[in-house]
Amino acid sequence: MNSKSRSLTLGTAKHWLWLVLAAALSSPVMANTISPLQLVDITVKEVVADMNTNQAVYSTDQDKLHAMVMERVAPHFNFHRMTQLAMANHWAKATPEQRRQISEEMLQMMVRTYANSMFKFRNHPLNLEDEKLLNPRTAMVRLSVTTESGQAVGVVLRMENRQEAWQVIDVVIDGVSMVITYRGTFAEEISKSGIDGLITNIKNENLARAAP
Repeated sequence: MNSKSRSLTLGTAKHWLWLVLAAALSSPVMANTISPLQLVDITVKEVVADMNTNQAVYSTDQDKLHAMVMERVAPHFNFHRMTQLAMANHWAKATPEQRRQISEEMLQMMVRTYANSMFKFRNHPLNLEDEKLLNPRTAMVRLSVTTESGQAVGVVLRMENRQEAWQVIDVVIDGVSMVITYRGTFAEEISKSGIDGLITNIKNENLARAAP
């Protein structure tokens, strides 16, 4: 991935994306019975409480922090759908195995990238603004996060209801869409080294982040 795109993704989002990840977490039963906005409200509080309760453990054991984030995030972010949107017309050219691999690597990359930021900024002020149901299957939830400088940063969660569960399919932070950002990065990498090259590139980044 080129440095400009990676800098945009990590630099712009790293201080606030923990809120977005936490907002998508819930039990399947809860996801079936409440609105997207209620889901965000309840689960942000639950995740922050978990992090504060286990602060000593997570401060010294990054693997446990990552495992907690993986357990809570994976079922409620539709990484398959996010990857499909990010790859755009390249998705149709990918084999089922390539689609599986890149979706899994995207999950690993986001968890490893943002778990520490989620923990570090867990108690930053968060305002839940509103939700907009576009149709029975799609919704947008708007939030704002107050940074250390006092600046309010807008966050929009794009969500889909598939199989009676709301899942996040895109995150827009201060007007920057994660899916669109990755779309440009993926297209550039695929043009240079193909879909397998893109998978290798992301896998290598994940291995580098996992190294002690």
